[in-house]
Amino acid sequence: MNSEALITLIPSILAALGVWVNLNSEVAKIKGRVYRLESDQGELKAMLKECVEGIHELKVLLAKKGL
Repeated sequence: MNSEALITLIPSILAALGVWVNLNSEVAKIKGRVYRLESDQGELKAMLKECVEGIHELKVLLAKKGL
């Protein structure tokens, strides 16, 4: 390769490297968001389960009172 070919390839290689780094950082952000949403979903399921158990307790108490 001659120097002219290298001079024309270097900006293209640097641009491709920049795009790769940018895409990797975006993927890392998205992975973090997905992890957070999944953990929030687990917390939500736990809260809903607790609410359902509370409702069942209320039903039992109401049945004991005859309402």
